Amino acid sequence: MTDKRKAPITKADSFNIPALTALLREPTCLVGVGNPLRGDDGVGPWIVGAVRDAVSGTRLRVVDAQDVPENFVPGIAQGDCRNVVFIDAVAADGPPGTVVFGPLAEFPEAESFSTHKLALSLSRKFLEAAGKKVFLLGIVPADLDFGEGLTAEIRRTAAALRDVILRAAASPRD
Repeated sequence: MTDKRKAPITKADSFNIPALTALLREPTCLVGVGNPLRGDDGVGPWIVGAVRDAVSGTRLRVVDAQDVPENFVPGIAQGDCRNVVFIDAVAADGPPGTVVFGPLAEFPEAESFSTHKLALSLSRKFLEAAGKKVFLLGIVPADLDFGEGLTAEIRRTAAALRDVILRAAASPRD
């Protein structure tokens, strides 16, 4: 889970969908971050798993990085995608299911014990040095206890985001 205290907050059905859709019309790598054995922390891997087959052969690439995104960064940096979107559970104000989206550099680093915070910060710097634009698509979790599966609220949000990604993948390039 990534700690992003001052992130722009919106619900999944009202966040800046046009901005995400426009971004996904360009070559983009979606990176699912999180631990599926920690409840809602697995939302990133759930979303990339849900779109993997449907986006195969499109301008979108999918990486299930789980809780080690830094292990995949060199390969992503060498790839042909202009944009990288990390999909992760985030600690932000707002109820579970709230979605944040924007350039990763605009999300302030706050004090946290998050295992992903440092990994995403270093990954962003490496990817930006390689000429990539790096974004965060974050979802506020409801439950991070040990156990598999998403809570009902996070599953609804994840399904809505999956549908946004699938529509964007099916649309023609700008």
